[in-house]
Amino acid sequence: MSAKKENIKISGKINGKIPDVIAYTIPINGIDFFGFTNSVQPDPDGNFEINLHSDKTCFLDLVNGFKSYGSLIVEPGMNYKVYIDTENKENKFRIESKNQEGQQLYNLIPNRNMIVGGHFELETRSYQKDSIVSDIKQKLNLSYQTEITGFKKLLNEKKISKNFYDLVESDRDYFYKGAQGSLAFINLLNSERNKNTLNKEQYSELWSAIFQSNPITDPKLLSSPWFYFYVENYLRYNELLLEKVAISQLSEISKQGLIHTHNIENAKKHLSGFQLEYYTASYIYYNAINQNYEKELITLFDQFKKEYTSSRFTSFLEPVIIPVINFHNKQKESLNEKIKFVENTASFNSVKDALKELKGKQYYVDIWATWCGPCKEEFKHNAKLYELLKSKNITMVYISLDKDFREKQWREMAHFYNLEGYHIRVNEKLDADLRTLNGSQSLAIPWHFLADENGMIINKKLSGPSQLENLEKQLIQN
Repeated sequence: MSAKKENIKISGKINGKIPDVIAYTIPINGIDFFGFTNSVQPDPDGNFEINLHSDKTCFLDLVNGFKSYGSLIVEPGMNYKVYIDTENKENKFRIESKNQEGQQLYNLIPNRNMIVGGHFELETRSYQKDSIVSDIKQKLNLSYQTEITGFKKLLNEKKISKNFYDLVESDRDYFYKGAQGSLAFINLLNSERNKNTLNKEQYSELWSAIFQSNPITDPKLLSSPWFYFYVENYLRYNELLLEKVAISQLSEISKQGLIHTHNIENAKKHLSGFQLEYYTASYIYYNAINQNYEKELITLFDQFKKEYTSSRFTSFLEPVIIPVINFHNKQKESLNEKIKFVENTASFNSVKDALKELKGKQYYVDIWATWCGPCKEEFKHNAKLYELLKSKNITMVYISLDKDFREKQWREMAHFYNLEGYHIRVNEKLDADLRTLNGSQSLAIPWHFLADENGMIINKKLSGPSQLENLEKQLIQN
């Protein structure tokens, strides 16, 4: 009998282009995390069905990769009908349920979760110039109250359930408290460069306040998609503010390739039980998908499996750890002779200096960095790019923005992604010249341009490998 009460059924219909699968976040113990998903295959007519169990009201997202179709707030024993239109942006997601007006309102929230582009750091941009703590708190609270007012009205009109309202209210509260903590953290970081808006007393007050009103031990936090990021902020608060660990000390640990191990050990000092298991799993997943391929993530995953032998999170971690293992296995292979690292680059004061040494006729230049996810996404299309460049006698050049301490990772990634061509890592003057040429000090990458045999830029903005047809047209014009 109890099992039936926990059943949740979602019947869906897709109009427009039908994807191979519809992925959905799995609410483990009522938790919604963007990386822990299952999937179903729509039929040829776009129909699909999701059946799951939960004894708690919880969030659930329907996704395609890391793009959200929409969010649901599901309750035990309820049925939902979902309509997805993959071509109509104005009406792309609709839900029929007892709480459907609330569902519609929730999906209008632009920062409701990370998949739709929300994040604490993004929210702080509206407050980073404010220098009065009480004003910041008031503005954040006003944003929260404005957002929750519509749900209060629906609750009073009995158009949404109390469980529905309570989940949205606590989640939005934790989001804006998380933004407040993030603002304090940013001010601490900026204080290292004397660019902070708030002094230490002010950002300490701002930071400590959120953990008094919204402690991480509150069971409501576990139901929020922001649990991992809120706890991450709490751990930073303890380490940097209370324990007074210096940023420089953490930077040194990072250079040694042990920052993830350090962070998990720090988490173990403050978390326990299911909170620690969930946070550790989320941490490993989140850092693995960043594709920096740190070897210590493999060790941490192995430790996780030993410490939590029957964890439901393990199956979600395995697919993202396999590429990390493959990355390090690749390093054992011989380097492709077409991958050429340019040494002795200290004398390069400009792009012109760097390119004219290579003796090519024209250069297709890819500005990238090992920490840039979109840069690495472009590498998937390199095989056809190299064919195109060869047919036009254009030399491939990769210029990395990575600092000295990431040199080993830079070389390893060029090997792993099989980046054929010349490789240059910027020095300070070359980095400055690139920003001048681009016209922006905040250099957005990947950035591709065409240069002549003397290193002079012919076309400042070229398409990347993923837009090969457009790139070919651009090259013809030059």
